[in-house]
Amino acid sequence: MVNRLKREDGLTLVELLASLAILSVVILLVGSVHIFGQTQFISQTESAGQSNDLRYSLTVISRDVRQAEEISFESGELRLGASTYSHSGTELRRNGELLSSRVQSFTVSGNNFENDFDEKAIITLDSTPNRQGKTQTYETTIYFRR
Repeated sequence: MVNRLKREDGLTLVELLASLAILSVVILLVGSVHIFGQTQFISQTESAGQSNDLRYSLTVISRDVRQAEEISFESGELRLGASTYSHSGTELRRNGELLSSRVQSFTVSGNNFENDFDEKAIITLDSTPNRQGKTQTYETTIYFRR
């Protein structure tokens, strides 16, 4: 036991500094991988939320279009009997209530479209840019049976 206390084994300052440098590099690499993963998660979560909002909006509009007796689209406003869809800025509203706040543009077109739909209606929603500046277009075509 006495021999153990008298030995002068240990770390030199150079060895300590080298191990700290290696540990710092490892921590830096792990941290940057974590931050990259976190950024990707946030970006994908935002993109999925945007997709869900716009798909839900298209589903609601499609359902109302199929049930409507009269359809008219003038200056960014779609009128379907009792329901009215309006677009201003990035907001799409149904009867004044916010349906989505991520809509860049909202268009409705159809065959021989002059405020009257013959056979089909094409509804298009363009999303607002995401973190990478990319937009997505969502479109549905509704065929009428008359």
